[in-house]
Amino acid sequence: MRRRLRAPVVLVLLLWMFASACSSDEPKGFASEPTATILEQSRAAAKSATAVHIAGTWISQRVEYQIDMRIKNDGAAGEITTADTKIGLLRVGEDLFVRGDATLYQPRDGRQDPDAAASAEVLHDKYVKVPPDDPAYARFGGFTRLHPLLDDMFLLSGEIKKDGRKDVRGVETILLSADKGGGGEMYVSLGDKPFPMRYSPGTNSGRLDLYEYDQDFPVAMPGADQLVDYGSLNPSPAPSTGTDTDDSASPSPSGTGKSGSGTSSPRPSGSATATAGATSTRSS
Repeated sequence: MRRRLRAPVVLVLLLWMFASACSSDEPKGFASEPTATILEQSRAAAKSATAVHIAGTWISQRVEYQIDMRIKNDGAAGEITTADTKIGLLRVGEDLFVRGDATLYQPRDGRQDPDAAASAEVLHDKYVKVPPDDPAYARFGGFTRLHPLLDDMFLLSGEIKKDGRKDVRGVETILLSADKGGGGEMYVSLGDKPFPMRYSPGTNSGRLDLYEYDQDFPVAMPGADQLVDYGSLNPSPAPSTGTDTDDSASPSPSGTGKSGSGTSSPRPSGSATATAGATSTRSS
């Protein structure tokens, strides 16, 4: 009798385990919502964010940019790095500061420019306050604005489908893929708030991680020994940005929807130019 009962019991257990395994792969809760609903709720969560840490690689016209920025409503701090140079960005309220190494202030074409060399000597590793009316303010400042950058994370082109669950920095997410990834990918948190956790604008275009949402961080004005003012270097004419005609790949600032326009750093001396510019998270 025991042998006769054992087989049916084992069969029932196996069927139950198989059914459980199958059901665990099916979307549940928020992940089971339509794609449009997931996007809508994720966008709403992003709009409510007070701070975020954005880090990763951005590729525009075969130029690779390493981005590491912490951003909140009233300030930002971080760096943008290329193979040639490193740009530090700091925003305190509406005041924007740029800090670069000596390479940042050298001509792109490699020519020897005494004025550029003099600028590099004075400006390297110092913060330069960028006037609001200088074009560089909008270009660099786009990296320091919380919600314009987060809005760019929702730029997906083509048919969007769910593509399973993925782990992003220890957070379970649902992957939304546009045109099988060619039109962009966004990973949406399945936690308490459906924040976007990772974004890629398309194939071979880099990837940005978004984390440390709503975590405050300090930003402070640079000390006097770290700051160089435009006026102290060039008190008469208004400061201008570079006029270098080299249109090498430089991503555009957030909100333009374009990429590839050359971007120059502030040039207190009137001659030094930058090798890299502000980057957008908007796909071209």
